[in-house]
Amino acid sequence: MISSLVSIVLVIILSLFIFLSVLFIYMLVTKLMQNSLRQKINQHKEELRTKVFEYLYRQNKEILEQDWNGKQGKAMEELFSDFADVVQGDEVQERITLFANTHFLEKYKRNLHHRRWSIRMNSLYAIEDFQLKNMVPYLLNTYEKRSLTQEERRQLLKILVRFQTNHWEELVKEPKWRLSEFMYRSLFGVMTESQFQVMVSNFDDFPEYIQLPVLDMIGIEGKREFLPFLEDLLSISSGEKKIRILKAMNELGYSRILEWMEHVDFKESSWEERLMLSKLLGRTNRKESLLILTELLSDTHYDVRNNAAKSILSIESGTELLHQVLETSEDRFARDMAEEWLQRGGQIRGR
Repeated sequence: MISSLVSIVLVIILSLFIFLSVLFIYMLVTKLMQNSLRQKINQHKEELRTKVFEYLYRQNKEILEQDWNGKQGKAMEELFSDFADVVQGDEVQERITLFANTHFLEKYKRNLHHRRWSIRMNSLYAIEDFQLKNMVPYLLNTYEKRSLTQEERRQLLKILVRFQTNHWEELVKEPKWRLSEFMYRSLFGVMTESQFQVMVSNFDDFPEYIQLPVLDMIGIEGKREFLPFLEDLLSISSGEKKIRILKAMNELGYSRILEWMEHVDFKESSWEERLMLSKLLGRTNRKESLLILTELLSDTHYDVRNNAAKSILSIESGTELLHQVLETSEDRFARDMAEEWLQRGGQIRGR
């Protein structure tokens, strides 16, 4: 009985050893083949780099008229991808697109239906990099499929927007699934000025989850031409939308917040709004702002008090005001914050 068990265990161990050995040999051979293939592709890239450069910058069309397959075709694809990442100038980009249309288009059409996700995604990235607008009908058909992953749908939508596909705004407004704010910001980041103007002009037609990243991008990309739009919107907005407007104004260096505050009671606002107001007041460089900032030094929220003190120091005579608060205020929070910022600026004097 014991000897039988030992034999079974030995057979299992031997089988496992053989299996692991075969697996190791397979992985080793596969790795060696991949390394060999990569070495040959890199060699082709070095041999062809000059020809690609001459085609892009000296209009030598010799490589455009040749057939490129196998390892050389892969080398050419990688070379053009490298150039597409750093290219400057519309004419050079047009030559990249022309070559890709001539030699890679059919391959990418097939790859959009490939069973491997990585090949489909890499083809989508290449279509965007090479600006293959001739692929739009195929991309639209692919976008309608239900079997796509979220990553594929996001990249497809980004390409369709970037290529200014007909009715692109409808695709943004009503995508096949709910996008994250980060994804919307990515979409807005690839839009042309005229496309983004459409988003602003039709702002009221969009749901709030699209409006918020629109406001973010105005600030992130420094679109100061939309400051009048933000001013008008601020007076009728509330909640998270108002906070995003104030944040965008701060990023744009807006300095006229006092005019707006004359008509509102900031004490009734959320702490996030008061935080943004404390930052904006520091941009005004007006003594009238010091009165409001002094009140904000006693705010119940630390971040508001902290930014209020910072803004006070950025205004002329702000240092003297913080000394006055430190020496005379009955509010412990205000005194502590004044002392902290005076110490940071090396402005503490004997008390």
